[in-house]
Amino acid sequence: MFPKLEGLDSLARRDGVDIRPTLLRVLTDLYVQKSSHGAEEERHYTELALRLVDSVDLATRATIAKKLAAYAGAPHAVVRRLARDVIEVAEPVLRHSRSLTAADLDAIVRDFGAGHAAIVAERRASIPAIAAPAARQHAPTAATQNARKDSDIGLAELFFSAEPGARRALLMSLGSVESETPQSVQPVETNRALEAAALRRDRAGFNKLLQGALGISHEQAERIVGDPSGEPLLIAAKALAMPSVALQRILMFIDPAIGESVQRVFDLAGLYERISADAAHKIIASLRGHEPVRTRRPAHRPMYYDDEAARSRRGATTRRPAAAEPQAPARPETGVRQRTI
Repeated sequence: MFPKLEGLDSLARRDGVDIRPTLLRVLTDLYVQKSSHGAEEERHYTELALRLVDSVDLATRATIAKKLAAYAGAPHAVVRRLARDVIEVAEPVLRHSRSLTAADLDAIVRDFGAGHAAIVAERRASIPAIAAPAARQHAPTAATQNARKDSDIGLAELFFSAEPGARRALLMSLGSVESETPQSVQPVETNRALEAAALRRDRAGFNKLLQGALGISHEQAERIVGDPSGEPLLIAAKALAMPSVALQRILMFIDPAIGESVQRVFDLAGLYERISADAAHKIIASLRGHEPVRTRRPAHRPMYYDDEAARSRRGATTRRPAAAEPQAPARPETGVRQRTI
């Protein structure tokens, strides 16, 4: 089932600036960074892209068309929509996209003017040349660099600006739980401290812990915890590899509006299981102002990042006096008292 996208239509006029073009560019740039996608990722991208493409300007549609034309795994429905656009948008996909079928091309020749038909004819006359753009799809270009700038400055803002339905679609487009490996870092002490602060209803203490654990500012921590939807808190928890049961307890105590509805807690817990760690790290990296596109793991070191190593060091320190026992065999009682002290 597709996530609800009712909020998508109201996405976006903040301070007189329409963020829908930026959202579509960011989603597409992230999509083409991966060589392949699962069925769920493709569905989410297709649904959101088709909703956005009809409401963005010509320049944005042309940019998206160029990216998808050179991407072998471009969703068929999105490419077909772009191929049936004005010639400035349609040309790159008509010339190069492998996603278009012979039936698609025949229909375009029949339904559109001489400009579209001429490009289709050129394509069919030079089919071997179609493979060249696909081989160059990962080569750095000015368009790719510009899209990365969009990601640098806007991914977190896009997330916070969107309504819940669009937020969820965005998260599903940023990564898949089915294809990622478990996080190597398990900040157990961090998560325990956060849960303890939530159970005490110590919101100030919780915010301070979150700020240190994620390497974000005080204002950003407040923004995460204070969001009434609870969804940004899921992002923070996923970035910290927090167990689902601990997150549920935190949701019930940290915000009374959420805790009063058991159904709402379960809904958020269900969403938490579907969010990938990759998506969470990209959002958090964007909050800190880092490049989110190619970063699989966070660049920061949380407050309790080295929890397990720290416990090992403490254990080793406790055992050192025992190694000195053979030096004083005649006074074992004294040795015991010294270790106790």
